[in-house]
Amino acid sequence: MNISEVPFIDIHTHGNLVDCGLYSFGIHPWRLCQDDTLSYLETLLKENKIVAIGECGIDRNHKQTIDLQLEVFERQILLSEQYQKPLVIHNVKATADILQLHKRHQPKQAWIIHGFNGTEQEAKQLTDNGLYLSVGESLLYPNRKIIRSISTIPLDQLFFETDVSVRTIREIYEKAAELLNLPLEVLKERIFANFARLKLTTWKTGKTELGCSSETMALINCDGAMY
Repeated sequence: MNISEVPFIDIHTHGNLVDCGLYSFGIHPWRLCQDDTLSYLETLLKENKIVAIGECGIDRNHKQTIDLQLEVFERQILLSEQYQKPLVIHNVKATADILQLHKRHQPKQAWIIHGFNGTEQEAKQLTDNGLYLSVGESLLYPNRKIIRSISTIPLDQLFFETDVSVRTIREIYEKAAELLNLPLEVLKERIFANFARLKLTTWKTGKTELGCSSETMALINCDGAMY
């Protein structure tokens, strides 16, 4: 592939749903549900309607539900391995929990921490254990921790995202390229290589089949929109 044809990868967005978009679906720790939602998630997996599970994970700011959060997240870990889909993970003050579960399950599927805005030490803990880190619009604010820690994230474990931001994925890439002192096209190529490594061969973007004819390829998080 010609480097000029490499698209921007938006690994996690809540952007507009489109008929032929590529989707993730998971049970968010703020929206814990009953077994029927887990059953619905498994139906989507069986029918190959999603390419990733998430966002799911742990939020220790919601202490009253932490036991249920851990239970539901662990069930999604098992589905991730069974159906060979990566996890897009919500992590709020739960790095120790996530690393403990990663050690316990020794997953073969990729785990992607979305919206990472942690310290250099936290970035090292996660990447040393093989997790990917996805960085969003926090890069555009000079007082955020990610400004200092992004240079410690290995490029082969890095993604970018827009999540719910109105900022574009190009803006986030451009700021990252500046901070990393890399040409934008080189950064695009490295991130696309990470995407390709996940082997999500059925991805589409907008109304364009996979083939890089679109500037951006996005994984759209459906959240509750499909339920």
